[in-house]
Amino acid sequence: MIVISLLFDNAPAALANHRHYAREHGYRHVELDLSELSGSNNAVRWVYKYETLLRHLQQAQPNEIVLLLSENAALLRSTPLTDLMAGRDWLLVCSDSDLPQTDILMFRNTPTVREKVADLVGRCRYGVVLPEREAGLLHNFTACPVQHRIGDVFVVVPAASNLQSVWANWPAFSVSIQDDKQHRRFRTALLEHINECHARGVPYLTLTDTGVRDTSAHSVFQPNRPIAIVTLYTPNVTGYGRIAEANFKRYCERQGYTLYVHRDIPALLNDGKTSGNRFKAALLREYLPNHQWVFWLDADVLINDLNQRLEPFTHGRETVLARDVGTWTFNSGIMGFQRNQRNYDAFAHVIDECAKLEDKSHVYASHGDQQQFIHAFEERPDFQVSSFIDINTPWIYRRPDSFMVHYVGMWEDNRALLMDYDLRKSALE
Repeated sequence: MIVISLLFDNAPAALANHRHYAREHGYRHVELDLSELSGSNNAVRWVYKYETLLRHLQQAQPNEIVLLLSENAALLRSTPLTDLMAGRDWLLVCSDSDLPQTDILMFRNTPTVREKVADLVGRCRYGVVLPEREAGLLHNFTACPVQHRIGDVFVVVPAASNLQSVWANWPAFSVSIQDDKQHRRFRTALLEHINECHARGVPYLTLTDTGVRDTSAHSVFQPNRPIAIVTLYTPNVTGYGRIAEANFKRYCERQGYTLYVHRDIPALLNDGKTSGNRFKAALLREYLPNHQWVFWLDADVLINDLNQRLEPFTHGRETVLARDVGTWTFNSGIMGFQRNQRNYDAFAHVIDECAKLEDKSHVYASHGDQQQFIHAFEERPDFQVSSFIDINTPWIYRRPDSFMVHYVGMWEDNRALLMDYDLRKSALE
């Protein structure tokens, strides 16, 4: 049996994952690092990939199986190739469409397979019009449908930052990670996590212990300081909520700020039909009279630079708001407000506007809380926003010197995984 790791991007964790599987079964492992070509077009990559496949099939023993893996492939279970390929000459599986994913491909060395691959190679050359997607090259090979099982094992499951983390919970042989350049840090975090769980013998999504033991609905750390931070997370997102809480507490202890943590919607406000983000204005209004400034931080935020203080952002301002990465005027995940009557009244306006909404059942219903905050503040003559590079940086743009990083647009478990990864990484930076 032959396992080929053909990597067009620098992905040492993927290589380690493939190597572990091959060694576990005594399979020959071919490691091909072509990361220097990572900026090349599809023709450059595909020509070499399928030329390599054909070459190794021609050199293999009769009926020997070749497993061809990319940098976006991780092997989750040690299922032998013979079990997966029993009665088959090839195994291609769709993961997110009616076209097969191309990160995990299996072929048996037979004359028919070599003939089909040779035909593919002939159609995949410089100067030939290629299909838009690599999978279009594989039309001679029938592919199994999405969520295909062999026995009780899913052959391939998909993974992406915004997809439900089925890779962690389903009995799957492998995972195909969405190839999106802006999400490569997520790919690295996922691959390293899978490898670490294998090494430790623990279930997937076993993350670093945050040290948070308090399960009460509400806590106050270091009360009565001039600046306060307020956050809320509900029990269904404690996976990343506790990561953020521990991070915020460490920051407030270092900088001498008050921290209000709500681990559920306050009982007096909870009507059972409203998501937690709708109560930002009510909590800000409650705490504003007790401090010179109050900052709201969503629970999917990490303070990356614990030495950066908040005071420089407040000079000459009544609000601290950051431009949204999308079309919104600003993002409501990180906001700061000076204690004054105008801000106090604006919170009342947000509360009133939220009360008029028919659907408040989830975070994004009726455009979320963000629209109401924008309406309340953007028309003020003193309105100004900061760059999201300075504060409220989306996670895809995180750098070692970023101040606050916002993990927007991620599935909950993936968010916790990447937040945990970034905290451990920042300790080494």
